[in-house]
Amino acid sequence: MIEFLKYTFRPTIPPICRLCFCLLLFSISLSCSGIRSGSLDRGSLPVRSESSLIPDDDSCQCLSDGIDWEDNVWLADALFELEDDSTLTVFLDYLEDMGASVSGTLPETAADVEIETQARTGARYHFPIVMNAKVRHFISYFSTVQNRFMHRSLARSHRYLGMMRKILREHDIPEELAYMVLIESGFTTHAYSRARACGPWQFISATGRRYGLKINSWVDERRDPVKATYAAAAYLCDLYTMFDSWYLAAAAYNAGEGKIQRAMRRHKTDNFWHMARFRYLKRETREYIPKLLAAIMIAKEPEKYGFTDIEYQEPFTFDLVSVDDATDLKALAWAAEARVEDIRKLNPELTYWCTPPKVKKYELRVPRGSGSRCQSALVNLPPEKRITFRKHRIRRGDTLSTIARRYHTGVGQIKELNGLHGHQIRAGRDLLIPVRVAGGGPVVFDSQIYKSGGPAILAYSPSGYSRKTTRYRVRKGDSLWKIARRYNLRVADLQRWNGMGRSIVIKPGQRLKLVSAIVPQKKERVGVRKKSAKRARKEVVTLRKGDSLWRISRRYKVAVADLERWNNLQAKTILQPGQRLILYR
Repeated sequence: MIEFLKYTFRPTIPPICRLCFCLLLFSISLSCSGIRSGSLDRGSLPVRSESSLIPDDDSCQCLSDGIDWEDNVWLADALFELEDDSTLTVFLDYLEDMGASVSGTLPETAADVEIETQARTGARYHFPIVMNAKVRHFISYFSTVQNRFMHRSLARSHRYLGMMRKILREHDIPEELAYMVLIESGFTTHAYSRARACGPWQFISATGRRYGLKINSWVDERRDPVKATYAAAAYLCDLYTMFDSWYLAAAAYNAGEGKIQRAMRRHKTDNFWHMARFRYLKRETREYIPKLLAAIMIAKEPEKYGFTDIEYQEPFTFDLVSVDDATDLKALAWAAEARVEDIRKLNPELTYWCTPPKVKKYELRVPRGSGSRCQSALVNLPPEKRITFRKHRIRRGDTLSTIARRYHTGVGQIKELNGLHGHQIRAGRDLLIPVRVAGGGPVVFDSQIYKSGGPAILAYSPSGYSRKTTRYRVRKGDSLWKIARRYNLRVADLQRWNGMGRSIVIKPGQRLKLVSAIVPQKKERVGVRKKSAKRARKEVVTLRKGDSLWRISRRYKVAVADLERWNNLQAKTILQPGQRLILYR
């Protein structure tokens, strides 16, 4: 039957043939239902109350001797499993509309009969729990195919469930809805979907901002488990007020309130299980409530479903400290006598390596028991150790993107720090660039100072610096980009230090030279370089036939990126013999 339907609705079949087949199938469906022949009286059908979630068992009986409801339901399910086709989809939608007009007369099959689980188990629920074929399917699915995912999610759930349940209780929301996070993100704070939803509760940016979450270049509070839970609780309260059903509220959380409202009008029902029998709701939404019910039942009694030896994570506990202005996470970790990784895990909303600038009394989480010690240490922390900034003089050809890449920061950070609203910048003006603290002092970039005339601006620092060269052995899976990120360096610097030109190819076992800044024993002022200090020597090179930027960079041991910057060249610029290039070394 399925193959016949696929063949009939191929694009090569003439439209008139498709129309004839639709009319024939429509006539057959009417005759099978008994409506056309008059053998079935609509008034005699058992009508299910739409407000009831538990259908009557009598509705599962055959309504007449000539009707086989299980075969009809199997045929409908088989039709819905076909791939989307424009003609077939329109026809099925028409059949759904016809079915919706008599929605109160359609019986459930035996497989769809919902049984109250609470009466059959010892677990207590505040959320209406039912058991049907779909719920049983996802219990089996989570226990077998997704066993590993479920095991890890249950282990992570213990970290946040106590806090989430408390917030939901404050809003008079069933505690079991906290397990929506298991379906949405598996209790991970950095989950990111194709629809650009983010965080444990998977908020899109528009909904997150509507419920008070801050989303900018420095913070994304959708990833904050506490603030996101408060926002989700407020959203669920609004959805329940709108639909007066926790099933529909949860479905609307997934699909959007507008979609559920249209489905209610289309199918003339407020029963989620009836809506889920049709194709109007996406498969993800039709399966959302069965998945949620299965997750709740497994989480309540994990041993019953084969989940044993779960190593639950420690609860989400912390102290709060107030941080003024931008402060490096390394400095905060030092003040709290904790690891940077611990600070990051407690504050997943932070997008970069520091707290937001221009924010008074930013509330930061630190490990439990270290709050007072950290607050006292922050009071005595010198401003230059919180975060440093470097001045950059905009040159002709510069863009915010190229500047951000040069200093390993983000365009949004530069724009927000300098009060920029667009992407336009003017040559000759200065920009403040945030430079992170590394090892107790600021990172000093290994870039050539080539500004002619006037003092050269270096990173602000409480002490001077010197160079330290180390060797790094390349491991399997390494790349120049990964190594640069790991040691807070530039790829162009790695290429220049190792004479690689523009090549990015490295092999396991290869040794790379790394140059880092270290604080010397003798303190000396670093800020404005004096005229007497040694400057980079300027050279003018005349190009010969066959020369290229790569050959010039190899010959004079400089980076191609520096050559392009010094001479305002673009990547596609064609060099000519006799052309002069400026370089510094």
